[in-house]
Amino acid sequence: MSLLQTLDRRLRGNALAKLISELVGRVATFGLSLVIANRLGDSAFGIYNYGLALGFVLAQIADLGLQVLMARDIAVGGPEARPAVRAALRLKLFLSLPVLLLLVLLTAGRPPAERIVFLLLGLAMLSQTFLEFAAYVYRGRELVLTEAWLLAGARLLTAGIALLALWLGAGLYGVALAYLLSAAGVALWGLWRLRREGWLAAADELAAPPAYGALIRQALPLGIAIFLSIGYTRLAIFLLEYRLDEVAVAQFSAAQRLVEPAQIVPAALLAAVFPAYSHALHHDPGQARRLGLVSTLLLGLGGGALALIFWFGAPRLMPLLYGDAFRDSIPVLQFLGLSSLPAFINYNLTHMLIARGQQLYSSIFVGLMLILHAVLTWHFIPTLGPTAPALSVTFAELTLLLCCTATLLLTSASRNAKLAGAPANE
Repeated sequence: MSLLQTLDRRLRGNALAKLISELVGRVATFGLSLVIANRLGDSAFGIYNYGLALGFVLAQIADLGLQVLMARDIAVGGPEARPAVRAALRLKLFLSLPVLLLLVLLTAGRPPAERIVFLLLGLAMLSQTFLEFAAYVYRGRELVLTEAWLLAGARLLTAGIALLALWLGAGLYGVALAYLLSAAGVALWGLWRLRREGWLAAADELAAPPAYGALIRQALPLGIAIFLSIGYTRLAIFLLEYRLDEVAVAQFSAAQRLVEPAQIVPAALLAAVFPAYSHALHHDPGQARRLGLVSTLLLGLGGGALALIFWFGAPRLMPLLYGDAFRDSIPVLQFLGLSSLPAFINYNLTHMLIARGQQLYSSIFVGLMLILHAVLTWHFIPTLGPTAPALSVTFAELTLLLCCTATLLLTSASRNAKLAGAPANE
């Protein structure tokens, strides 16, 4: 029996639906980035990527890990998790206020033209977290097809409007506005669907009132881990822009744009496996162990294959896709590709920790990764340029792999799983 056959038909179907939709959406996003790089030049491409990174990092304050927590609670408790879902959404609205304030403050010193682009992209990334919140509610209910097309639809709509804006000569302004309109529009539609289905009913219609304190206590360690992780993935852009220039940001981003779409593989598999693993952990521990082992092996094989493809294919891919001006991105792509092997496995191991109620460990481990990545990148940028953060990412991912593996092997899942099984509104 193959590894894939170990997963039941429903899980394979959900994973395939997520994979196809992610592939479609990522291709659209990547195609848009190629058009921006070739049409507007490397300086504008660097500004575009910096704006996305800034907005993406700040928007995680409004997330606080709530979407993953809701997916877990819904998988375990079903409709009983409805009070927590509504409480989580209201908490996200409150947490959006400091995001808006920070976005205004951190862009205050920029030239007016750049600041408008950064503000629009930042608002788009904030809207994206609300879209993902709706999508993760569907994930927890194992309605992965609905989740998949919500997210893919937003990406396709963004690419379509942005390409039209570029054709009309709107430049980065049009691209940023396309991001905002698409993310906000699809997010509102997704939340409207959830309310119509009874998942966002008014508090007096629910069986129990929401308890924000319990929700925050469970979500905070996860939110810290996610925030640090996002900061970790975008730190290179900030350090390169600070120590070098926009061209260095463009060289790194060009390679990163090739590696990031590969995340559709662990994302697709975990979209199907995570709810099933969370549920099995409370009702069928043997099945949970099998799911954990099989998903880890599958992701290890996928990450290893990707590492080989990018290592040997980088000298041809970068000049072919971006032109001779991006030859400095070749070693960046090679090392980012190499990091895919531990990164794919880590994607699964960190989700296993969350399902076991051990999200505090994730916060600690990702914090260590961030520190290691920052120190190595800062030290090697003067000599290695944009290759420095790619090399440090590989070391950081290996560190996380060792930490997660040791924790999963040396700690017990039973007590933490019982804690995780209590809905966040209790």
